[in-house]
Amino acid sequence: MKNVIFITLSILFFASPAFSNPFLEKAEKAYDSKRYKEAIESYEKLIQEGYTSYQLYFNLGNSYYRNNELGKAIYYYELARKIEPNDEDVRLNLGIAAGKTIDKIDAKENFFISAVKTNLLSSFSTTTWAKLTIIALFLAAVLFFFFISSTQLLVKRISLVLSSVLFIGFFITYFLGSSAVNAKYENKFAIILAKEIKIMNEPTALAKVKFSLHEGTKIRVVENNGDWLLIKLDNGNEGWVKINDVGII
Repeated sequence: MKNVIFITLSILFFASPAFSNPFLEKAEKAYDSKRYKEAIESYEKLIQEGYTSYQLYFNLGNSYYRNNELGKAIYYYELARKIEPNDEDVRLNLGIAAGKTIDKIDAKENFFISAVKTNLLSSFSTTTWAKLTIIALFLAAVLFFFFISSTQLLVKRISLVLSSVLFIGFFITYFLGSSAVNAKYENKFAIILAKEIKIMNEPTALAKVKFSLHEGTKIRVVENNGDWLLIKLDNGNEGWVKINDVGII
């Protein structure tokens, strides 16, 4: 992997309340000196103190990747993308790390449709979708007002066409925004953190092993039952995993 990919986002991170935190300075010095375990410890302490930002998650993901902990690297890249879905560095590093996972799972759903749907909904945050919906509705209403109040035929025609387009845009952005909100709150995913885990047919250590998965694989969480999670893969396979073996995004 190219070094240029793994830049730390220090400048942006300094804009956060963690600017003067000694753990941040210690983490960055350790990362620059390639002492990745020390960098991880300091970044983790920042999180324990309550700091959250996509830059912090991104830098921690970089540290885990450099420390050959692929599962945790992907987990923190995913957390960074959840906050800042359009950041190119996050998307790039996540894509490279995900490409190194062992498990290759074929999607039951049409891959092209699934990819377009996922990329489209994640292209903006839910807040941005909401703003686009409001802007489209407001502009459509203003142009419709021009249509009904203007006495000039050309203005009426143009305002009617633009108002119609924006009303359609309003419904599209509303639908996509609603879908993005549902995807955010109804679909819960997790990343496998352990090197290899056994997927059981029941939520108990004495149950039968169905199959194995490896670190970094992204799974859908269907149900929580105490210390166990019922998970489902894109190919439709289901099973139970210990909650401590995964990181919920």
